[in-house]
Amino acid sequence: MIHRYYKIPFLFIILLAFMASGCKVGPNYKRPAIKSDSLFRFAQSGDTNCLANVEWIKLFKDSVLQQLVTKGLKNNYNIRIAFSRIEQARAAFKVERGKQWPALQVEGNAGWNKQPVYGNSLEYNTYNATAGLSWEIDLWGKLRRSKEAARANLFAQESYQQSVRITLINEIVSIYFDLLEYDNELLITYNNIQIRQTSLDLVKAKLIAGTASGLLVAQAEAELALAKVEVPKLQMEIGQKEDYLCTLLGETPHNIPRGRLMLDQINTPNIITPGIPSQLILRRPDIMMAEQSLIAANANIGVARAMMLPTLNISGGIGSAFNPSSMVASALGSLVAPVFGGGQLRAGVKKAQAYQEEILYTYLQTINTSLKEVSDAILSVKKLHEIVTSQVVTLNAAQTAFDLSNQLFNAGYASYLDVINAQEMLFTAQINLSMAQSDELTALVTLYSALGGGWR
Repeated sequence: MIHRYYKIPFLFIILLAFMASGCKVGPNYKRPAIKSDSLFRFAQSGDTNCLANVEWIKLFKDSVLQQLVTKGLKNNYNIRIAFSRIEQARAAFKVERGKQWPALQVEGNAGWNKQPVYGNSLEYNTYNATAGLSWEIDLWGKLRRSKEAARANLFAQESYQQSVRITLINEIVSIYFDLLEYDNELLITYNNIQIRQTSLDLVKAKLIAGTASGLLVAQAEAELALAKVEVPKLQMEIGQKEDYLCTLLGETPHNIPRGRLMLDQINTPNIITPGIPSQLILRRPDIMMAEQSLIAANANIGVARAMMLPTLNISGGIGSAFNPSSMVASALGSLVAPVFGGGQLRAGVKKAQAYQEEILYTYLQTINTSLKEVSDAILSVKKLHEIVTSQVVTLNAAQTAFDLSNQLFNAGYASYLDVINAQEMLFTAQINLSMAQSDELTALVTLYSALGGGWR
């Protein structure tokens, strides 16, 4: 049993430990000051309402697209990996949190013995039970700083999962729009083939009537063959896009269904402004992840500094052989202070400080990159809309030129070369308009993602 004159200093040590446990060495985290109240570059409104506040499922009309995104968010392997990382970080946080509490170990033993005594044998059983307790008193906040860092790492992994989610939505939607654009190009190509087939039939009829030469027939056949070459190229692009989209869905390659037409995809939201940069810092998961990494690095400075200070450990034990008279108890308090380690502990603090500075710059760089991405996306949406408007004018002019060239050729006032040139101009204008319309849709989705849309 413990003698009375041991109790007073031991309880005094415990009381002292609790009084000192309110201290935490190392800097407390403070978010770096960032000027973020001005407008985005190229933004025309400072409205605090934002496109990113629209839920992704309400942004798109196409039910097929909605089903594809939902399936991807459920089955995509990168999403599953991100969830696994969250579980790892949550477990690591619980480990660090558990270090603040006493650790109790219990051990029991039972044995049978046979011992010779003066020509006879003595048989007997033995039973023992012991319990031990160990506790590191968090004098300088080392354990609390470790828990703080682990919590920040958990939040960082949750932000990473949100970042993967937004990126996945962006990829699925963009590839789906690419498929719709390729479908549109394929339809334009088939129409172009039909037009050139009609022209070839007309030229052959003129050859039979003696009003056209064999040269015109050869030119018409060559133009028809060139148009047909585009079909397998587009079919190959479509197949490869479908295969890639299947991998994002966590499925083996197969045909992807289509829903609405390309120009009937977006629910034009009532709020189409980009908001202000201060919203971006609170919403974009990559920025939140970078800040949580900064919080963890800041806390680890405190851990490194605490390693240079004394460590107080309390341990105790109690055991019995199932006999009250054999009860044994012990208690011990130990204070260990580092004296000399070749500068390792001081170097550890400098290393933690340097790493925190690196993460600080990474955080600031992430914000700048985000502002750049939003500004680029705003500019793209604006200018691509202007390009689409110009392409519509170009297409209308090309259609008029093609119609006139056919009329003049049939009347004998234009050469077949004029018809070929007009056909090529019309085909190019149709393809360019289709691509520009697809680019405008994709730019809007890119702006939505750059603003942190899709986070809910």
